[in-house]
Amino acid sequence: MSAWDGVKEAIRSGALERTARLVSELDEPARRAVAKELPGALKELRAASEHGFLPPRVAQALLLAGAGTIGGAAAAAAWMCRADLRPWWDEDVYCPMLCDLTSIRPDGWRAEVAHRIAARLKPSEQFWTLWHIAAALARSAGAAPVSDGFVVGWVAEGGSARRLAEDPFLDALVPRLFEADGVGAALAFDAARTQPDETRKGAWAAALADLAHAGRLDRTALLDGCISRFLRGGTAHNLRWFVGLHEELRPTGEEAAARVRDYVRLLPVAPPTVADAALRQVRRADDLERLDDALFEEAADALLFRPEKKLVRAALTWLDRTARARGRVDATLRAVPAVFASESLDLRERAVKIAVKHASLASDGVRAEVRDAAADLPADLRQAVAAAFGEVAEAAPEPVPLAAPPPFTPREAPAPIGSLTELGSEFLDCIAAGQRWQATERFLGALVEFAYRDLDGTRKALQEVCSDRAPWLLQRLSHSHARAYVRGSWVEFPVRKLLLPDDTPAQVAKMRAAFVKGRTRLFRSRFLPPIERFLAWRRHEIVSVLSTVPVLLATPTEGSGQIDPGVLVARLERLEEAGAEPGRADLAQAMLRVPREIDPAAVARAKGLASDAGRAVASWLATGGLADPGVECTFPRGPITSFGEHGLPHPAYVMATVDVPGRSDVARICAISKDAWTDHEGSIYNAFTGYWPSVMPSHREVAAAHLLPCFAGTEDVGWGQGTVMLDLAEADGPAGTATGTLLACALANKEQHERATAVEAFLALLGRGHLPAAETGTALGRLAAAGAVTVSRTVKSLADAADAGAHAEVWTVLAAALPHVLPAPGVRAPAGLPDLLALATRTAEVTGARGAIPAVAEVASRGGSSRLVKESARLHRTVLQPPPTAIQRTSSARRSLAS
Repeated sequence: MSAWDGVKEAIRSGALERTARLVSELDEPARRAVAKELPGALKELRAASEHGFLPPRVAQALLLAGAGTIGGAAAAAAWMCRADLRPWWDEDVYCPMLCDLTSIRPDGWRAEVAHRIAARLKPSEQFWTLWHIAAALARSAGAAPVSDGFVVGWVAEGGSARRLAEDPFLDALVPRLFEADGVGAALAFDAARTQPDETRKGAWAAALADLAHAGRLDRTALLDGCISRFLRGGTAHNLRWFVGLHEELRPTGEEAAARVRDYVRLLPVAPPTVADAALRQVRRADDLERLDDALFEEAADALLFRPEKKLVRAALTWLDRTARARGRVDATLRAVPAVFASESLDLRERAVKIAVKHASLASDGVRAEVRDAAADLPADLRQAVAAAFGEVAEAAPEPVPLAAPPPFTPREAPAPIGSLTELGSEFLDCIAAGQRWQATERFLGALVEFAYRDLDGTRKALQEVCSDRAPWLLQRLSHSHARAYVRGSWVEFPVRKLLLPDDTPAQVAKMRAAFVKGRTRLFRSRFLPPIERFLAWRRHEIVSVLSTVPVLLATPTEGSGQIDPGVLVARLERLEEAGAEPGRADLAQAMLRVPREIDPAAVARAKGLASDAGRAVASWLATGGLADPGVECTFPRGPITSFGEHGLPHPAYVMATVDVPGRSDVARICAISKDAWTDHEGSIYNAFTGYWPSVMPSHREVAAAHLLPCFAGTEDVGWGQGTVMLDLAEADGPAGTATGTLLACALANKEQHERATAVEAFLALLGRGHLPAAETGTALGRLAAAGAVTVSRTVKSLADAADAGAHAEVWTVLAAALPHVLPAPGVRAPAGLPDLLALATRTAEVTGARGAIPAVAEVASRGGSSRLVKESARLHRTVLQPPPTAIQRTSSARRSLAS
């Protein structure tokens, strides 16, 4: 038996110890021979393995064999970095073996291999098993790699805060903490780590600071490293740990004074946490009288133009406290008027109060500057400045027209799929990027047509793409969960039916029975929405008619989900020519997608249809489609135990009923009775809830009523609420309380991108003249009072809508919300409510809205210094003022644009 035969057998068996022992006993010629055989052995073992993946122990044995036999450092590093040999655990086992096998190599060879492996580590990729290999070799060679990836791996995976003093990489890698990209992200949550045997948190920051205080590390280098990292810039997330380390180092007043210029440079644009830390050090330097006039002015100007209220408020406090003590009243009064244009009313008032306080010591030139800056202030604040500084002339700027909301531009329906190649590509896009209803409807419409025209060609095209990207669709599925997953997919289910027809039954009758029955019991008694039951029925029906009908009736022709009536009639004509009848679910869906305005030519053409489905559609078009059902929404108060005479098992924030008479398929899809709520277990959501607006695109309020149980009170879950709301906005039909409630929920979603899409929906509804502003406000107020939405998120969304030109509509929303959300005496207000009041004041100023709101007046009359009372008083004063002049409205518009 040759040396290679023994090593190969050990590798094949995954025997790590035997592999390492056999390799270590080889002489140099035998090592070269084994190294030459390894690539072929890897290929052979992969081909023989299930699914092409090596067993972990076999992969580790191959890695060890290569490390012990490959002579060149570059080739050895490349072998150990192979993705198919990468061990994902057991570093305590294979790393010592690796070091033993390579111990016969020179230190320089092991150091070079370690550096080459470390160079392949990317901070954004968590391939830390490679880090352990590089670290083991580097320790054995006494040479620390300093690549960015290696440094990030050290802090994320390899270093121990408890043993940093003895870490061989400490001295080489600590300076790189402040230079390597990715360190901040890796340590962002360091402060939340709790060590099992330590009482302190923030393991790395605290440990480094302790070593600095003990003299093991250079404290000055750490402090300067933090400041240099701040000056490089970055996000708050990436700088969080460096802020924590800076605070752990506890700079002295002298250290702050020595670096005060750098701290001042951080004030204008650094993330808030960095700027806050820098301001504290600037103030300490100022307390030591080490801040010269030029730096003071630079710091004051930088801080007072920041958008964060907390920083501006802290800066105003500092300026006020030091104006007379440092003999810089004029410098303070030159800086403070920057806040006169702030969107924050309380900051504006505070700036005016500080200016008035120090007016007696101001020079004539500065007094004139303050008077000029006060020209755009509201009348009451302008009068306060005039009393202290002399008469203030009201500004007379050129009128600034308010921004108009953008016009509504409907989305176009995607063009039909034109070839089998495009059909295969679209299928891959659907399974890779998620099954949005627009792409799914386009794919299904094309699949049905191609399967009818060329069944064999369609199968061949889809088989080719599935064999490469979706092989599970070509295999018999023995597991029930796998079969259920495929049946639940709008695109995988029909494709698998084409490719394996005998293994993919469509249960049309069962799905139809569940739809007609009115509810489905899954696991326990549970309410399953009628649209969900209908969609399941339609999905199975589409699978059942593949290759038997030339076209689907319900494929949308418009981006909203509607169907052009003329195209619908033409499809029915094609079916009649082929001697085929559409599926019953397909027919019901097509009828619900008929637009509200129907072309008379399509009505006349439909009269010539002879089939049962054709006559039903002809009658449907002639009568104008579905009449608007009655939709009723209620907001129960407190924990709910009943709805009318019906008991409810869970609390609910809002409930809706939809009244559609009759027992037709369309009526069953649309109706929601009180009985449905007796079996309701709370929010129901799956990947296809986003399809619901497309089921009834001509009846927006009905679709919204169905969506309420899924989305009301789910603002902390990213379920695509904004996207669904945008689909509703592009739909047609009345928009009332149900639509407004969903909009209020979407505007408060925790995901920023969902809120942005909800704002887009707000503007789309406005552009179409369908925005239910008052209903949205009422829902917002009730849900906020019940704790179902987060007010602060809603404020940001509504402010974005106002900035886009919807000032008047945002005011309507807020005016309707405030009576419901303002707390009674002694009741705690929802967090963020003062900001909601401030936004209401801002929009009232801009739009000139007038008229007292009794609930606001009542809170304003309570007295006290709480911000809730102050903001209520400001709003109450604003809506009681005389209508604004054009100049005053222009000033408010300028402030709004500046914000």
